[in-house]
Amino acid sequence: MLNFPINEVIPQIKELLHNNSQIIIEAPAGAGKSTIVPISLLNEPWLENKKIIVLEPRRVAARAVATQMAKLLGQKVGQDVGYQIKMDSCFTSKTKILVVTEGILVRKLQSDQALENVACVIFDEFHERSIHTDLSLALSLQSQEMLREDLKIILMSATLNSEKLSSILNQARLVTSQGRMFDVEEIYLSDDKRHPNKDDINKYLLDTTLKAYTENQGDILIFLAGQKEINTLKALLENSIKDDILILPLHSNLNKNEQDLAINKNQKRKIILSTNLAQTSLTIEGITVVIDSGLEKQSRFDYTNGMDHLELSFISQDSAIQRQGRAGRLSEGKCYKLWHKKRLLEKEIKPEILRVDLSSFLLDVSLWGCEDLEELVLLDLPKDEVINDSRKVLQELEMLDEDKVITSLGKDAVSLGLHPRLAFMLLKANTLGFAKEASLIASLLVEKDIFSRDYSSADFIDRFEVVYENRFSSSYINTHRAKQVIKQSEFYLKRLEKLQKINKQNTFDKSKVAILLLFAYPDRLAKKRVNDDSVYALSNKKAASLNSNDSLFKSEYLVVASLNAKQTNSYISQACKIEEKDIKKYFASHIKTKISSSNSVEFELREKTFFEDLVMSEQNAKNISKEEYIDALLDFIKNRGIEKVFDFDKKTKSLLDRLEFINKTKKDGFNCDLEIASFSNEFLTSSVNTWLKPYLENIKKFDDLKKLDLYSILSSQISWNELCLLDELLPTHLSVPSGSKIFIDYSDDKNPILEVRIQEVFGMMETPRVLNNQISLTIHLLSPARRPIQITKDLKSFWQNSYEEVRKELRGKYKRHYWPQNPYEAVATSKTKKHM
Repeated sequence: MLNFPINEVIPQIKELLHNNSQIIIEAPAGAGKSTIVPISLLNEPWLENKKIIVLEPRRVAARAVATQMAKLLGQKVGQDVGYQIKMDSCFTSKTKILVVTEGILVRKLQSDQALENVACVIFDEFHERSIHTDLSLALSLQSQEMLREDLKIILMSATLNSEKLSSILNQARLVTSQGRMFDVEEIYLSDDKRHPNKDDINKYLLDTTLKAYTENQGDILIFLAGQKEINTLKALLENSIKDDILILPLHSNLNKNEQDLAINKNQKRKIILSTNLAQTSLTIEGITVVIDSGLEKQSRFDYTNGMDHLELSFISQDSAIQRQGRAGRLSEGKCYKLWHKKRLLEKEIKPEILRVDLSSFLLDVSLWGCEDLEELVLLDLPKDEVINDSRKVLQELEMLDEDKVITSLGKDAVSLGLHPRLAFMLLKANTLGFAKEASLIASLLVEKDIFSRDYSSADFIDRFEVVYENRFSSSYINTHRAKQVIKQSEFYLKRLEKLQKINKQNTFDKSKVAILLLFAYPDRLAKKRVNDDSVYALSNKKAASLNSNDSLFKSEYLVVASLNAKQTNSYISQACKIEEKDIKKYFASHIKTKISSSNSVEFELREKTFFEDLVMSEQNAKNISKEEYIDALLDFIKNRGIEKVFDFDKKTKSLLDRLEFINKTKKDGFNCDLEIASFSNEFLTSSVNTWLKPYLENIKKFDDLKKLDLYSILSSQISWNELCLLDELLPTHLSVPSGSKIFIDYSDDKNPILEVRIQEVFGMMETPRVLNNQISLTIHLLSPARRPIQITKDLKSFWQNSYEEVRKELRGKYKRHYWPQNPYEAVATSKTKKHM
């Protein structure tokens, strides 16, 4: 066996595995852990006649690792070492080490929770933390705890958060290999160059590549964000370098031969343009230079519109280390980093479980028999609202029941290995006799677009016809990808055949494609807002635009197959038109008629027909029931806002201001024994069904709302004791020396205001306070004509320092009024001298 650095700790690993069921191996890139560790365990006594499963996060890596292990054993793949990935496998019943991708391991665990035929599960490159890896580990740990104490679990990576892992896997022992990385010179952007942006990144990459190619020997590996970026740079390099070299792409959408050409050693010099695929596990011989763009594309799920999208992100520190390590595996090397040395990188990437769609994950968890994620050992838990939203989708798809237990339909969906939405479409389509067509649609949705970017039409039917009719003649078609779609659809169909009898209709017309699509995405029905507008409203309350030159532009209704989802200005990249009659025929359960108010300022009742949240049609409402009228009133108030519908009288506004004031001051740290809800405009608007609806029984017209006693209605939401305590802490009025009761204004949540004529507070020495004497009133002293003459929070200081000047001015203006020299001993009054 070759002298890999990991060999130094193999005896320690073997010894620990004799007495421990969990170990963590941390070893630098190039140490040999992916290949040497599994084959070193082949003769261990605990293995007996069982298998070792090695989990690799990527299909290309799984094939490459299996091939390398077989080579080290002097065998071909499929003997002692085999692999099993999506739609491709090479192993026999005698295979002892099986390299699999994440989804495969989850399926194995679901079909045999005890993994009876498995002695050890190795999680390679665990730092990548895909959602499948997290789930596989959680299920394996529960299997180990409850069913298989003898099951060995090994976690391996070059960059692990060992402390966090050890706290979760409290039985795990840590093994560290120092490795033997060759020195890699790090070359950052010089300070006189600004950081590249999307407009000039390709110039930076081209210039750096040409420089590295000229100044260095050996092959070059360039890390780019995605396939589009790879194709762009490949074209630029082919125009710039005339030498006889290979400029090769490396990404998951290539076929085996194309991937192997990039990975395997070649007599010609190579420049390899790769996505994250080459970041881990793969050893590409001959690489002496790495050029790192610092960019990657991460899948993120937007829970506001129910859609995944790829987001361009800067890599983490861990990823930068992994990428750099590719240049120092077999010799000294260089790594050109297209960012400044002073730039701070995140330590690690955000795990997928916190940023992608949870539908399939939660369905798998439910199939496992787990109702609460707290039952599983997960390194990170998604937010409750995200979990609840995802479960709601599964319930709408009839895959979870009301108790969050998986249904028979849900179990079939898991067996299909498709996203629950696509599984629902395929199962529903089979009842109509269109399983073959639905499997093609599902495959088209899973794969990237079979048309090149030069193809202008967004019509999904065009894509469907290519694979349905095997028409590959157009230059716009990516033939390899189209054939892959067909192969994958046949794979789905075979899985369906194991679950159900395949029903077949004699005829199929293209209009059915939109119907099948809508089964999967009822939240993506789109309707044109205005005839000449390019914007479509969607049934998920969002909107998206369509190119006005597109062949679909005049369509009233579309089903959106693919959407470039953004917070604003999303656009439709693939869709197909659907007729209104088909929507009503096949989706009656999604259609509801509702009496509601118009969106105008005036209250007007409209009868609206909705598909989910999309308004299909509306007209003036007729024959309205009392309940419908009340609901429409409430709907109007919610849309307009409580403050725009009602004019609060002084008493009601005072109550609301005091409630807001007391909650604000509590947040600011003032002591208060009163625990009471905030009655903000937002709260009152959103909760009108709770506090207002019971009082609308006798409302016959909109103007009757103004006759409601809002103070009584709102104060009835507060207990008598709470109202009394509120009045004690924040009184509505203050009795001043003149005998008048003056209103206190709490609308300023920091400074309660008392507006009072100066003569009425003669003899008042100290500034009054509220909230158990914690907050002073801001006193607006007024002239007899009620014009402000002084604002103070310190009445005593005013009498001592300012009153004399104010008195002189007031005596001249208001001669009939009483202006004593000594305000302390003077009689407070609200009258003129004549009436005192």
